[in-house]
Amino acid sequence: MRENLLSPALHDYAGNRYRDRKASLGGLTIPADTLIGRLDGDRRALMHLLVGTLPTTDILECEPATLLDYVDHALELRRSRAWTAELPEDVFIHYVFWPRVNNERLEPCRSRIAGELDARVTPLDMERAAIETNYWCAEHVTYAPSDIRTIGPVDALNRGTGRCGEESTLLVSALRAIGIPARQVYTPRWAHCDDNHAWVEAMVDGVWRFMGACEPEERLDRGWFDCAAARAMLIHARVFCDYTTGSVDVSPSAGRQGAAILQNLTASYAPTAQLTVTVTDTDGAPVPGANVRFELLNMAEFAPIAQLAADEDGRAAIELGLGTVLVHASTPDGFGEALVDTASTTAVTVTLDAERRDDDAWTPLSVSAPAAGGSRAATLTPEQKAVGADRSRRAETMRVERLESFARQSATGDADTDEILRLAGGNWPVIARFLEAGAEPDRMLLLQALPDKDLADVHAETLDDALAAAAAIRDHAMRMLADLDERTRTDLWRDAVLNPRVDGEELAGDHRALQQRFDADRTALFRSDPRTLWQEMLRDVRDAEDDEPYTGTAALLSRGYGDGPHRGIAFVTVCRCLGIPARLNPETRSPQYFDGARFVDVQARESDRLVACTLTAPGRDDTPRYGVDWTISRLQRTPYGMDFSTIDLGDVPWTDGAAHIRLEPGTYRVITTTRLPNGSQLAASQTLRVADEDRTIALDWRRPAQSDLLAHLPLEDLPLIADDGADTPLSEVLHGRRGVVFILDAHGSEPSIHVLDELRESLAERPDPDTEPVIALCPHDAPVSAPITAMLARLPRRFRLWRCSEPTAARLARITFVDPDKSPVIVAIRPGQAQDDPLTGIYACSGYNVGSVELALRLNRI
Repeated sequence: MRENLLSPALHDYAGNRYRDRKASLGGLTIPADTLIGRLDGDRRALMHLLVGTLPTTDILECEPATLLDYVDHALELRRSRAWTAELPEDVFIHYVFWPRVNNERLEPCRSRIAGELDARVTPLDMERAAIETNYWCAEHVTYAPSDIRTIGPVDALNRGTGRCGEESTLLVSALRAIGIPARQVYTPRWAHCDDNHAWVEAMVDGVWRFMGACEPEERLDRGWFDCAAARAMLIHARVFCDYTTGSVDVSPSAGRQGAAILQNLTASYAPTAQLTVTVTDTDGAPVPGANVRFELLNMAEFAPIAQLAADEDGRAAIELGLGTVLVHASTPDGFGEALVDTASTTAVTVTLDAERRDDDAWTPLSVSAPAAGGSRAATLTPEQKAVGADRSRRAETMRVERLESFARQSATGDADTDEILRLAGGNWPVIARFLEAGAEPDRMLLLQALPDKDLADVHAETLDDALAAAAAIRDHAMRMLADLDERTRTDLWRDAVLNPRVDGEELAGDHRALQQRFDADRTALFRSDPRTLWQEMLRDVRDAEDDEPYTGTAALLSRGYGDGPHRGIAFVTVCRCLGIPARLNPETRSPQYFDGARFVDVQARESDRLVACTLTAPGRDDTPRYGVDWTISRLQRTPYGMDFSTIDLGDVPWTDGAAHIRLEPGTYRVITTTRLPNGSQLAASQTLRVADEDRTIALDWRRPAQSDLLAHLPLEDLPLIADDGADTPLSEVLHGRRGVVFILDAHGSEPSIHVLDELRESLAERPDPDTEPVIALCPHDAPVSAPITAMLARLPRRFRLWRCSEPTAARLARITFVDPDKSPVIVAIRPGQAQDDPLTGIYACSGYNVGSVELALRLNRI
């Protein structure tokens, strides 16, 4: 037996947690137990630690050999790599050994990644190794939006793209694979815009350093999000157990999420204040154990960013950024709320069941985003910028060539097949073998039913299981669908029976096992009345800890517990396995089954009647955007108490200024909001009671005053490029005057042409403006297109034409908090009061918005 690398204290902690977990699972079999019985020393201790602390799903469903792979790789790093051997034990455990980063599927990946990186990073110091690892990630993966399911590192490498949460999961895994401590850092929602973000911190020589995942630069402590992070209300990282030797803070300072302890990192990025909440009942007595959620107005809904439990005095405290947050306190039977600006308030009392208005009156809500602050990013030399730009271009070329090589290897000549195989990326051999294994039409139909992301990580066993299970119940399903037209019948068969994907769960490949679980009598009972299946699930599946990763349906039924959403997914899965078309309601996410004519909610409703509601938007010329301009939510009992749950109405069309929806009777909250250029919002809410009578709901938006449109954003003195190729800082371009910078597409895109046409009209009306227009074309090395040349010639006077590099254009968009992927970029700028004062952005927009040119010029005259 090798000498132990880990302390007796860790061995004891792991053993205790393992025994506690076994006791909590009762008689359930832990798959890893047999393997653990053959281990000793540190290997046994780390397996004990994983079984004792990982989410229950991992212990019951993850292959024991997968967990042991993480154990052995980490111990080898601790033994042989100097920078890993020197780490404090708790840092090693949480940030090098730990297999889980987020809620991705656990698969062996560290050894594979290390095999590709070892030769590249071994000669380097820790900092340079972290930078090189990020370049390696960029050579394989770049950003692309996708669905909510988080794919793991192997699957991201297959696909070549990922969300920020997936990119950061890959980079954290890659850094841990070479023994550098790393963690994913996350802001659940930004306060100043409708989005969220995840990035990475690596511990280098004992200090946490940040970087954008798959966005390498030649120095650490850089990322496009640096200014945005300075305006965050909450930033957190996670650990999965409370083991510490003093180097890792394992207090749940940002709450808990399932098995994860959330560490509050906000003060590392932004100015903060401590907010203390006291929860009382209507008599003023404290309410111990009340659930306290801190929510941001984002995407026109109050979205939770942290959740705490009130202590014995009814208090909960958290460190937040300096802006507006909704404090929502609740119990299973009541709730109370308070809108708080943490820039001026440090304590608030929330009374449960305080009198609430549901008289249809609109309540104004002024929601302040934290003020823009300076960047804490490290600076790059011109040489570092050039090297980084060149290496990033080469990394992207390598990534594209890699995906193209997959496509060349998998090409069949059939357009539909080749598109499926292209989407599968590095997983194409699995998909190709599945298609080649038989001639059944359902093979292609099954693949077409899956989201694109599934094609890159689905296992052969899962596909075979889904196909075999569907074949077994096809006749019954087709009898149910016989009265429908052929297209509808095919769509329902594909999407609501054949498809193994229900929501964002991991596919377990358990459909045949589920069919075998039910005998003929129970199968017939469930088919005749699916509500009996739901009632059985309510009886036999007890509530589990919230936010556990989803377990397979067969495992959920065997172990007998799962949270509400998991129970709904399980119901839909079992229905499909039995030939009953089923889905989650697209609006409410509640489980539904098809009764031969329509989808029916299986959960009992307060009323069988749905109330017809007509939504109108008086005073608006445009169509209100759901999840941007407005939302509607329903008051209901949730796992954490009474709260409003947003309904998904994103696909409801507006026609002739109205939208038509149907709602269950109940209490609803409508929110409307207007996002201001400085990130704050003018919002309003209406709480109303939907009863039995059809009704009209007139949405109301608050109108900003002209002064509300002014932002105060400190700007970096970024360079434009002069005719001779010299970089000229914006301060010199403006010569101390107010100005509006127009960064236009040199290729002559339609939005840029529209902007020049609006500028022509504005200058014609005001030939001697008080503010100087500055026109810069991007990319800086692109030839000026004929349409741009023609539009410039139509301007009432001639302007010096500047050039702008793509990194500068993106940076200017980022620090003014507009979308860098949209062109053109317009920024109204004022000089500082004194010579050395920074420039200030008072308005910015990207993409083409009608009237934006005149608005920018007018605002800069105020």
